[in-house]
Amino acid sequence: MFYLKVLLTIIWALFACTLWIVIALFSWRNPKLYSKSAHFISWGALKILGFETTISGDEHLKTLPSVMISNHQSVLDTFLLGSIWPARVVPIGKKEIGWVPIIGWWFVACGARLINRQSKKEARSTIEQQIDFLKQRVGIGITPEGTRNKAGKGLLPFKKGAFHLAIKAQVPIVILVVAPLGGIANWKTKRLQKARVPIKVLPPIPTEGMTENDVDNLIRVVREKMEATLNALEKETVYL
Repeated sequence: MFYLKVLLTIIWALFACTLWIVIALFSWRNPKLYSKSAHFISWGALKILGFETTISGDEHLKTLPSVMISNHQSVLDTFLLGSIWPARVVPIGKKEIGWVPIIGWWFVACGARLINRQSKKEARSTIEQQIDFLKQRVGIGITPEGTRNKAGKGLLPFKKGAFHLAIKAQVPIVILVVAPLGGIANWKTKRLQKARVPIKVLPPIPTEGMTENDVDNLIRVVREKMEATLNALEKETVYL
């Protein structure tokens, strides 16, 4: 059953991404496309996998412009967050994603940004380019951990790009936290447990008046809030 669900999810994702690449040909890289396409892809994937989501604090998703950050545990995050992804918000992902056939092409076609994490100079340039983009009253989504936390709990060390961007643009940070997935998805034991997964959106953290000197303290505050929320959400997961 595990392999069947994974196979069906891959087939659905490839079909859905192809469909949205075609749609994007008529409105290439329009930031409005990402949310719509993510909702569509997530709808089918979550049905196949047997996952549902509940969300609290969704009113904060309307905070634009803003930098929205979230924890990152596995590819399941893409589907879970995609189901509630707000309009006019596009994510920044690793440059390598753009080379992945179909899925990577969809990511770029629907407005997502790519960043070269191997080059600090290029990464910094990409982040700074988003300042003008934010002036269009849109949001940028970033996973500050930079890569997947395969442990399914806790948080990896944060990279500073999202926080530099928020301060330079003087826009608030909105935190999205997905409950720990270690108990419902274990790739080593080939186990997928049907569950209702809670997602919480925290109130915006303003950055007006902050400078580069405030980056480390801002990271500390955000991390503490995310860790506390993760611990609380773990108890709210409902197994179906």
